[in-house]
Amino acid sequence: MKQSFTRTSVKTNLLLSVVFLIVFAVSTPAEAQNYWDKVPVFPAQCYGEKDDFSKNVEVLRDEVKEKLEQNKRAMEEKANKMTNEERMAIATKYQNMKPEEIVKMQNEMMEINQAQTTFQQVSAEYEASYNQLESDFREEFGKRLGPIEAEYRKLPDGEGTTPWAIKKGEELMASYNKEYEAICAKYFTSTDAKFKTWMKDFKKYLLEQEVPYYKKMFNAEAGRMGFTLDDSDAQLMAIDRYLEKCATIFGLRRPYPQG
Repeated sequence: MKQSFTRTSVKTNLLLSVVFLIVFAVSTPAEAQNYWDKVPVFPAQCYGEKDDFSKNVEVLRDEVKEKLEQNKRAMEEKANKMTNEERMAIATKYQNMKPEEIVKMQNEMMEINQAQTTFQQVSAEYEASYNQLESDFREEFGKRLGPIEAEYRKLPDGEGTTPWAIKKGEELMASYNKEYEAICAKYFTSTDAKFKTWMKDFKKYLLEQEVPYYKKMFNAEAGRMGFTLDDSDAQLMAIDRYLEKCATIFGLRRPYPQG
């Protein structure tokens, strides 16, 4: 059965999206590329307390969030200054659309819906791949360091500990640190470290798929209203997502050596 496209249904959809479009239509450029340039270089240290990476990521993320909030406030201020007549002029602009124009618009809406489905699927695949990588890291961490920890816990402790137990404990901690640093190089610090490789792919995904998706979604609606949108908010949202993963991944490092 063919779907019925009516001016009334189009008008309803447009009315629902007017406020959304007003908000994004008044956005100002945020020079988002400057924020990508500010992203800290991945750390070379295996121990979190030996560098400021996590701190610098947090500072930049706060800056990005504040920029997004500033944009939002500026958009809301401009939107609030629009008169009712201006709002209704946008909404009623399409009352006299021709049937073929309505069909074209509905087809565009369906394309957006399909793009959203594809976007959600790919995004979920990336999240699943990250979860698997983190699981692999934790599993290897446990297998290689767990036995050393177990042996260390068997040693006598407290006042009167014998010299041999102290020496054995120091040897075990040295072995622990050496083993941990080997895992660290594999996952965090080497040129082809697993988390570094994942982050490189994730950034490519954000730039090539997530940002264009949001631009397409915003612009498809805005174009019907005669607006030209800036893509800076889409870029900033992607940067925030990237920084969030930076904090999560490199937060998995041990804070300092054992012993």
